[in-house]
Amino acid sequence: MKNIWIRIGFVCVLFCSCGSNKDTAYMITDPYVNAELGEKPGLEQIRVVREMDIVPGEEEKEEEPELISARDRVYFARVLGVKPSEITNQKLYAYIKEWQGVPYLYGGETKGGIDCSALMQDLYREVYDVELPRTASEIMLNDNHVEPFRSVKYLKEGDLVFFRSSNEKIMTHVGIYLKNMKFLSATESRGVQITSLRDPYWRNTYKASGRIKAIPESIR
Repeated sequence: MKNIWIRIGFVCVLFCSCGSNKDTAYMITDPYVNAELGEKPGLEQIRVVREMDIVPGEEEKEEEPELISARDRVYFARVLGVKPSEITNQKLYAYIKEWQGVPYLYGGETKGGIDCSALMQDLYREVYDVELPRTASEIMLNDNHVEPFRSVKYLKEGDLVFFRSSNEKIMTHVGIYLKNMKFLSATESRGVQITSLRDPYWRNTYKASGRIKAIPESIR
């Protein structure tokens, strides 16, 4: 009997310390105490308080720094004919922004002048951490790096596109596919630029494409 009165006193203190709101009942979860006190609050009176869920080891992820601005996204989206939200590979488009307009120079490897295969070699090294051979034909024939295919309908951002503008068997030009039939390469006439596979010259000289095996699908 003494224990019952102690529990009743504890309940009274609890009610007093929680304010004077008479419309809210606090349910005691111990079934023995509930039975002794006759506490049977209605569902509309029960106030359930839960502790915040804590996931062990979960840490806030640091946001990656913006490599291109909102204006850059709009610019590339307009050039490619897509929505700005589709410009997701910031590292790739920051690289293009840096190199766009650099003049063509056969055998060149710097911003003073660069050729198509040197541009691809540098781009894949900087953007995808992939080391490619130096010439277009060597890249195309390198089975360790490239999975070749022919149809443009399978193209994805990050794929290589190969061209041959003469009767020779070797590939004479290479670029990187972006989106919406547009690709980046270093051309003799206009240097590093984005052009379209629908252009008659590129449509007629296109020979094959290649997917870099080392690039994960998650960053394409």
